[in-house]
Amino acid sequence: MIGKTAMRYIVIAGPTASGKSGLAMSVARRFNGEIIGCDSVQLYRGFDIGSAKPTLAERKEIPHHMIDVADWDQEFDANIFAKAARERIDEVISRQRLPIVVGGTGLYLRALWGTQFDELPRNLTLRQELEQFSNDELHAKLKRGDPKRAGEIHLNDRFRLLRAVELITLLGQPISEMKQNDSDARLESLFILLMPDRSILLDRIRTRIDVMITEGLIDEVQDLLNTGCSPEAKPMMSIGYRQVVEFLRGEFVRSDLAEKINIATRQYAKKQKTWFQKLEPDLLLADAGDEQKVFDLIASNFSTK
Repeated sequence: MIGKTAMRYIVIAGPTASGKSGLAMSVARRFNGEIIGCDSVQLYRGFDIGSAKPTLAERKEIPHHMIDVADWDQEFDANIFAKAARERIDEVISRQRLPIVVGGTGLYLRALWGTQFDELPRNLTLRQELEQFSNDELHAKLKRGDPKRAGEIHLNDRFRLLRAVELITLLGQPISEMKQNDSDARLESLFILLMPDRSILLDRIRTRIDVMITEGLIDEVQDLLNTGCSPEAKPMMSIGYRQVVEFLRGEFVRSDLAEKINIATRQYAKKQKTWFQKLEPDLLLADAGDEQKVFDLIASNFSTK
């Protein structure tokens, strides 16, 4: 699979439950492709149901990358992802196959495209000092320095709070206000964006949550905790896992769990849509089932030999 243009790979992105994975599988089958996940939770081993990770059957049929590559206590950020994903893209191309990057983690996609910053600073001494503050104190510090980012991070998400306050302290300005690097990395990808109508997306979100709980999300979280995973680990702070931990702690009853996850997921999907709407995709789709438009666009930009 060799690009006819400067494009080297496909990106299929969109909010949660928009149908990205199904479309990516169809593209991979049609164009001899391999899938590279762009999801900040699917990359962790053991976090399967709550992250809507591709099934073993799907991974057996189509090679998947950037899934199950880290344990819960391993450090993994956007820069690490971008470096690893670029390596996978090169590997897939070397096999004359089509790389298909699929996911909804905008920060990881920005890093892959090189439209933020190549290296984010770290300071161990500062991090140790910040560890002494409570979540409320960290959130207050972040709100003063970067109110936009403060509104995006849950009060109980200590990992991201610490990192955000560390960055605002080291950089001296909000991340959102930093000048973006000039890069042509975006031009290397054929960008397909899925944006279903709001009512359809909300129905899909609710159905997905019901399926996750039925398939054993509570047991999955309990098993992770039983094997030593910290309830404050980065992936455990993600939507679905965080709410199950709160339920297991007795913070609310079982009958409220689905709605708690639903509310958080809807809020996240809204933020995703707001960010994705600022981008200029090569193809904007409201329905993931409209595959022929996708096939035609790919065929016009990549050879099928």
